[in-house]
Amino acid sequence: MNSDSENECLIEERSSDEKFSSSESESDDDCLDSARDWCQIDVTSPLPSHPKFPFTGNPGIKVCIGDSGDPFEYFNLFLDDEMFSFIVEETNRYAESFFENAELTPGSRALKWKNTNKEEMKRFIALLLLQGVVQKTVEQWFWSKRPILSTPFLEK
Repeated sequence: MNSDSENECLIEERSSDEKFSSSESESDDDCLDSARDWCQIDVTSPLPSHPKFPFTGNPGIKVCIGDSGDPFEYFNLFLDDEMFSFIVEETNRYAESFFENAELTPGSRALKWKNTNKEEMKRFIALLLLQGVVQKTVEQWFWSKRPILSTPFLEK
């Protein structure tokens, strides 16, 4: 195994010996030229070095969500109707291509497939999120009717 001092030497050798080939297009990313230069890394320092690209943006939420603080409004920022339409369209498209190429037996449950819609997909995503919050060791326990294992919210 290499010691830290040997690793440091290897890093120094690379930084002085390696050059980029002329086949790389430097004109495409002129602003990234300095990021392509090798630099010495201090492996003994516990603190990370400063980033090559400092953050220059304006942080914070750029949309108005109102004063309600409703978590569903935040959720809709990421998964809006347009995103759900895309997920539904791609899910149905994948199912069609799967059925075209699959050799299914007459008893296959895949033959009962019907295209999904936005409402059904929203329920599915909600169940996935709920299963992340309410954790159970066995997935079937989410649907159990036994009082000790039941999840009343999922029965609706």
